[in-house]
Amino acid sequence: MALQRDYILRLLDQLREFLTQIVRLREAERPDDALLAILQAQERLFGREASLFMQFAPEEQFRALTFGEAADEARAKCVMQADLLSEMARVYVYKEQQALALGAWQYARVLLELAAEKFPGPGIDERIAAVRREITLLR
Repeated sequence: MALQRDYILRLLDQLREFLTQIVRLREAERPDDALLAILQAQERLFGREASLFMQFAPEEQFRALTFGEAADEARAKCVMQADLLSEMARVYVYKEQQALALGAWQYARVLLELAAEKFPGPGIDERIAAVRREITLLR
């Protein structure tokens, strides 16, 4: 159990570092660099080539992220991917690519909803509500 908790804490620390870098790049008006950083973060966090992973439907991403994982780890991975997708959506909004932004928000919503259903835990419902608000704003 302690090893599992350490693993989750390391992943969360890595995510914070990735997200900080991504936000800095986006705010520095370097959206393409931010997108590249998102893809690199996905590869490091999930051990898969991002271009292949991103071709999966949200349900397939969910299965890939959660297969063989304990509930806490599975939930954490889904939340991390949803956070990365949310940043991707913000970059697409900045680039005025609303359809791509909407797609990223939708993926994040589905991942969070699946995680909430299978691995309920604190904070997921609030994240789902926030993503739904972003989707409504884009429509």
